[in-house]
Amino acid sequence: MTDDILGKMKKNVYYPGNHLGKKQILKGLVEKGLLHRVDGSFLCGPDSEPNYCLTDKGILYKERQIK
Repeated sequence: MTDDILGKMKKNVYYPGNHLGKKQILKGLVEKGLLHRVDGSFLCGPDSEPNYCLTDKGILYKERQIK
């Protein structure tokens, strides 16, 4: 599941959490340092989902998995 989520993502793009996967998996990826979480309320109002972006570590991990 981790590789599926990271495979969907591109560098410097923020993705809404509800489009990526389950909250627990995303939380684990943030704790591992592969994703950066940003509160999305500034984009779509106070009820919006958090947004996630690849970190430098996440980009390196993704590149290693592709090779």
